Amino acid sequence: MEIQISIGKLETEKCPAVALFLPQETASFNTKSIFSPLISRLYRQKDFTGKLEETAWLYPDAIGAERLLLVGLGEWNNKKLNENESRHTAQSAIGHAVLAARKLALEQLHLWLEGPLVEKFGYRLAAQLTAEALLLANYRFLKYKSKIPDKEKPLRGATLLISDERQAAEAKAGARVGQIIGKWTCFGRDLQNTPSNDLTPSRLAEIAAENAATQKISCQIYDEKGMRELGMGALLGVGQGSVNPPRFVALEYHPAKNSRHENGPIVLVGKGITFDTGGISIKPADDLDLMKFDMSGAAVVLATMCALAELQAPLHLVGLMPLAENMPSGSAQRPGDIVRACNGKTIEVADTDAEGRLILADALAFAHRYKPKAVIDLATLTGAIYVALGETAAGLFGNDQDLMTRIKKAAERTGERVWELPLFQEFFDYMKSDVADIRNIASKPSGGGSSKGAAFLATFAEGYKWAHLDIAAMAHPKEDKPLVPKGGSGYGVRLLVQFCRDWKEAKE
Repeated sequence: MEIQISIGKLETEKCPAVALFLPQETASFNTKSIFSPLISRLYRQKDFTGKLEETAWLYPDAIGAERLLLVGLGEWNNKKLNENESRHTAQSAIGHAVLAARKLALEQLHLWLEGPLVEKFGYRLAAQLTAEALLLANYRFLKYKSKIPDKEKPLRGATLLISDERQAAEAKAGARVGQIIGKWTCFGRDLQNTPSNDLTPSRLAEIAAENAATQKISCQIYDEKGMRELGMGALLGVGQGSVNPPRFVALEYHPAKNSRHENGPIVLVGKGITFDTGGISIKPADDLDLMKFDMSGAAVVLATMCALAELQAPLHLVGLMPLAENMPSGSAQRPGDIVRACNGKTIEVADTDAEGRLILADALAFAHRYKPKAVIDLATLTGAIYVALGETAAGLFGNDQDLMTRIKKAAERTGERVWELPLFQEFFDYMKSDVADIRNIASKPSGGGSSKGAAFLATFAEGYKWAHLDIAAMAHPKEDKPLVPKGGSGYGVRLLVQFCRDWKEAKE
């Protein structure tokens, strides 16, 4: 989608449709507009009330636009609504504007930023939030469809309309940021939605290299020989049952020379199981097709790295993507096998369907070589997180409260919610093995699966600040939402981009 900034008037802008955002408080819209009498009548008759996400089409005469779309912002001026909540409200309303336009099979939509959006956010942030929401709401994965009905086609373009020419530079700067974040989030969604026959570990590694090159990110791909030299027995063990060999991708971004120098990178680690059958501990057939989404963590890490590089973030960043396909075969690893991670720690593979933590173990151990200031991993790790939180938030675990607080703040700003869960000592005790240093799944008792999985990871993240995001319930929602159609969500890209852009060194 192409997004432009235009200077003009609401009444005279010539276009197929222009969206006007209005709160429930009837006194909040511009009473000097020629539309005011008509809108006032709609409010009085309750044909349009301004409730959150409510939309209504008008066809007034003697204006430039063919249609006027009213979009509700709800209780916009409620003092209990903080800035973060206002952001989410605005982006949700923009999402509904896109959906309304697409129902009419429109190709272009203008959006009037003046009024509530600019008054609350200023031109730069209003344009950023709008551009980002436009791309997120407009996304559809249509690559494999031979014919696309008109009402399924996304908008081809959008224009952010402002009246003050002096603010054009601010609006353009904000829109650029929003477009970059939205574009790379949608890129992550494309990777998630791609079927596993077209997205093997080798192919995902190639895509990482191709996109890293466009953003001046260094990319090193380790094949099986390279991983053996690194001692990555846990990752190799998961991948040994598939004809599609595993790969390990290390991305590194250095900021521009004139950026503030910082010692030690922030390291992002993403689970990349391109398809998960469970291996010998095979999964049931129900929803097995959804296991193509088990590489969502790796997709998010790649998309985040590219977004931050294009934004020229003044941070040293590393992205690690352990990639494998977990398949049953005569060469697959067996329950009871013992593998050795690259830090020398031995792991009893009690269940081959607890494979994500195995490949992350090698990646987290590998991260030590960078002497990182912080490490964050993302993984569709456990079904238990869905039981605990549903499709409302990712589970957050970690060994450093300041790091987790930073993540929570970024989550509040972006609306990609997280919820902290415990890592009690009992969870570590449950992972003890009689025959190796650790088991990949607890023998007893039942329950607490997400915390047990996180405790396993924590033993490979000793010696640096670490946080784990279990995104299993957020990676691929089952129902459409204003900004997130069902399928791959790209959850985590906006959160991590915000986290990194907000990063400031703690005072000594």
